[in-house]
Amino acid sequence: MQYRIITISFIAFLLSVNQVMASTADFVFTGGKVYTVNETQPWAEAVAVKGNKIIFVGSSSDAQKHISDNTRVIKLDGKMLLPGFVEGHTHPVVGALATVGVDLQFDSIEEVLNAVKTYADANPEMKIIRGFGWRYPLFPSTGPTKEQLDKIIPDRPVFLMAVDAHSAWTNTMALEKAGITKNTPDPQPGFSHYERDSVTGEATGYLVEVPALLAVLVKLQPQTKERIAEEFEKLLPQFPAAGITSVFDAGMTGVGEDNGLEIYRDLERKGQLPMRVVASFYHNNPDVDPLPILKKLNKTYNTELVKANVLKINVDGGDAHYTGVFLQPYADNPKTAGVPVFTPEQLNKMVIAADAAGFDCHFHAFGDRAVRMALDAVEAAIKTNPKRDRRHTLGHVAYLNDEDVSRFAELNVIAQMSVQWAMPDASLLDVSRVRTGKAIFDTEFQRHRSIVDAGGKLSFGTDWPAAAHYSTTKPLEAIEVAMTRKMLRGEKDGGMDVLPPLNELLTLEQSLKSSTIIPAYQIHLDDKVGSIEVGKLADLIVLDKNLFDIKTEEINQVKVLMTLMNGKVTHLDERFK
Repeated sequence: MQYRIITISFIAFLLSVNQVMASTADFVFTGGKVYTVNETQPWAEAVAVKGNKIIFVGSSSDAQKHISDNTRVIKLDGKMLLPGFVEGHTHPVVGALATVGVDLQFDSIEEVLNAVKTYADANPEMKIIRGFGWRYPLFPSTGPTKEQLDKIIPDRPVFLMAVDAHSAWTNTMALEKAGITKNTPDPQPGFSHYERDSVTGEATGYLVEVPALLAVLVKLQPQTKERIAEEFEKLLPQFPAAGITSVFDAGMTGVGEDNGLEIYRDLERKGQLPMRVVASFYHNNPDVDPLPILKKLNKTYNTELVKANVLKINVDGGDAHYTGVFLQPYADNPKTAGVPVFTPEQLNKMVIAADAAGFDCHFHAFGDRAVRMALDAVEAAIKTNPKRDRRHTLGHVAYLNDEDVSRFAELNVIAQMSVQWAMPDASLLDVSRVRTGKAIFDTEFQRHRSIVDAGGKLSFGTDWPAAAHYSTTKPLEAIEVAMTRKMLRGEKDGGMDVLPPLNELLTLEQSLKSSTIIPAYQIHLDDKVGSIEVGKLADLIVLDKNLFDIKTEEINQVKVLMTLMNGKVTHLDERFK
């Protein structure tokens, strides 16, 4: 009997030890302002993490029971703890292809040319001079010319990507080496072309849209997986440094999906991938059936951190080069309203098929007609196919007609928007507003609040490296612009204070949801990340200031001190060590 009592007591002791061990945390964040983005418990003081899971959210006093000698206690001292940011649209691997070379984000042609010349002179061994970031307001609607570059670098190919990564500027030698002549056919007439001299018909050096610029780049500098991986690893730390823990990769054009996904997977195997990646197959060719390709990618790449399960459809381009598709002609070029990449019939058929196969679609839809075409295609799929948990998304939605505002909620389509574009910079005021006309621009551009007020879901994504005026990976900058529609840091680049429409400002709560739980929903990760809740994965960030306690105009200056992804530290600021 005594033996039995001892045995029962010993078992009870072991169980209590196991319970204590199970509740003992690896990390405890305490004494802070924890904004959870969980509507049932929006605020807390402390969070405990064990392994890759959150095991406690509550008060600092109650968190003490999760602390042992092996627990790393992070004293927040009033600092802010948030869920890790989820990027609803970005191009991390493409950034390694596009942003190579000298930074050209300047406000005058002289500054751009000086930067290119200085860079070339400092690198005499380079066989090709690369650069990224020149801005459209510096040039007429026909774009920059090869002669401008020939004057400073006549003896080496020059290839300079625009700030939106949708066009490029080359010199004569680059065109010659790529074999581009007056007789070279345009890659996709009406959408992607080589700008021509109106008199001679010769290519001017302005390459419009991705197919044209890639046709030249691959001839000048063949892109290998190894080259891109090397550049990508240099860029990678900026994502956790910005507080990003999950991304939707919206296309790997120029890199190739297999190359890009293998780069991600190789980093995951080495324990060096600091973010979850949901990737897509980027489709812009009406002559190709994308589904067999996507199905193969989906089967091949399906690990814990890397998945490929979205069809990215390029419906149109952008307003700067008249490739955005609108319901009315361009104000400064009435001969065109933009030509869609796919006809409505082709688009509907493709989306119905993808939806039937269980895949979500993510549309590049810039102009108001492109937005309507994409919504129509989703509506056709809903009417045709059985009910399912579909989460189709329209990317950019730069221009939105009144008649389509409510359709996002009605069709449960996510509006993914690069909200940091909504500032009164010269690119918008001197190019976009001129292209589309004041009446359309001032009422339709970047209608964030209208979508939210109509019950729609709004997801933020910077679209890095692509941009309207300046290229950024930082969600905090996007959040500030969404709340102000002003230039950052008090700048007055475009001479206007607030970008119209003036009734489209978001609140901080709305902006944080659009940076976390809604993009997580978009990519089917909302049950795992996007809010701070017990049982969810430990994707967390520490900010040096509480966003609710500072002026809105100071948000862009807030520092990410620490980033945790899957329970592991992926970024740690020197001041927080």
